[in-house]
Amino acid sequence: MDRQDLINNKLTEEAKIVLLSLVAIDEITTLKIHKVLNKISKIEDLKDITLSRFLSLFGRSSAESYDKFQYNLTFNYKKYFEFFNVEYIFFDSEYYPEDLFRLYDFPLILFYKGNKDILLFKRKMTIVGTRNNTKYSENALDIIVPYLVKNNFVVISGLAAGVDGLAHIKTIRNKGYTIGVIAHGHNTIYPKENKYLYDLMNKKHLIISEYFPTTKIRKYRFLERNRIVASLGKGLLVTEAGIKSGTSRTIDYALDIGNPVFCLPGRFGDKMSLALNEHIRSGAIILNKLQDLNTELHF
Repeated sequence: MDRQDLINNKLTEEAKIVLLSLVAIDEITTLKIHKVLNKISKIEDLKDITLSRFLSLFGRSSAESYDKFQYNLTFNYKKYFEFFNVEYIFFDSEYYPEDLFRLYDFPLILFYKGNKDILLFKRKMTIVGTRNNTKYSENALDIIVPYLVKNNFVVISGLAAGVDGLAHIKTIRNKGYTIGVIAHGHNTIYPKENKYLYDLMNKKHLIISEYFPTTKIRKYRFLERNRIVASLGKGLLVTEAGIKSGTSRTIDYALDIGNPVFCLPGRFGDKMSLALNEHIRSGAIILNKLQDLNTELHF
């Protein structure tokens, strides 16, 4: 199936059940599903797939996944999502952010809690950084976030501790809108200290995930989440980051899809600024003043 055909054509109800049934299987990643879709003529063909064909597409160790897939095809998803109070949209929805199509393995389904209308905002800015931030990040966001809100930007982050949480909270306090992208199911709150923030965002803002509500935390899923965080915004702002961190991977994702990356000028000798100074030397945009955002993003 051609990628553009996949994006342009409306999904049938049968195709939606097939996708739900695949995404529900922990062992089958979004990337794997995309690779399989590239080898078949239409999604509905998977509904009556044989075990041998399934193994040829998904790998020889996928026999258990085949059994799960067959069970999932007859599963009552309506009751399941009602029980967990989670809703979802497919990639053919008018609410689905087109910016995500820049990813080869764009999420086929977004599971969400909160106000999905926020996805319709054209202006979105991603803010990320270390979990162990200093006052430097906090003071900078006290200036940057109100400016973004004033200019009708939705602020996106990963609902983690540190800079992510600060970005969400400061956006809410400035009466803006914010989207949190989580790396697990909605049935899990991580970190636990962000429960109050989760509750706030579930009511008036938005939390999205590409995983079913009961999906558990796995380290690799944070990296998968970061590609969504990087591509959902029109640009990426990083305040502080360690040399080896998920934040640096988020920067890589943003650069790969051509998003501008803004880095705060780092202080000499500061371990949380060293990585950003290196990214600036490699071509990231140094954010010296608020006008730099306007100049690069043309608003």
